[in-house]
Amino acid sequence: MTRKDQKKRGEVVRQTILATALQIGLKEGFEALSVRKISKAMGYSTGVVYHHFRDKQEIIDAIEASQTENMRQRIASLLDSSKSIVENMAAAFHEVMLLALHEPEKYNLIVLHKYSRKTISRPQWIPYLSRELKKGMETGLIRPMDPDKMAFTIWSSFLGFNLTISRQTNLTLAQAEKFYQTQLDIILKGALNHEDSCNLRYDD
Repeated sequence: MTRKDQKKRGEVVRQTILATALQIGLKEGFEALSVRKISKAMGYSTGVVYHHFRDKQEIIDAIEASQTENMRQRIASLLDSSKSIVENMAAAFHEVMLLALHEPEKYNLIVLHKYSRKTISRPQWIPYLSRELKKGMETGLIRPMDPDKMAFTIWSSFLGFNLTISRQTNLTLAQAEKFYQTQLDIILKGALNHEDSCNLRYDD
């Protein structure tokens, strides 16, 4: 086997480890994840897993990075430069709400960073929100206010909302959508310079 083939095979094994760990983590919780569980599910020895990763935490970090990028791309695909910041926020936060509702453990992993070894000082979306809110203020759509503080407040509000959604095991999608619409009405309309200047109805 050539070095190129070995490298390719090694990458396949590495991705299989991550996929297996993700499946176990979403089903049982990442706190219950272990190298032994991963190797058993794969039918490999623990030595194979340790050949690619130092420990369980490095596996979780790699999953978090990959899933965070997937979520970033999903949200980026929803953003439309022809729409207002408020409409784009409605679409973006709706996607996060669906993640919290349907995949609460993944929400814990990539939004709350519950299992990260790193200290997350500032969510990556807050600077984007701040810039877009400032643009909205310049056009008169958004009330004049400190954009950084407004971005932080809006993000924190939806963070708490989605955390609550993620813990409601019997909540249906229809019920979640109604709660989400109420959240939009309360939080985002408060940011508008004129309440009737933007239609905040979100149609799934």
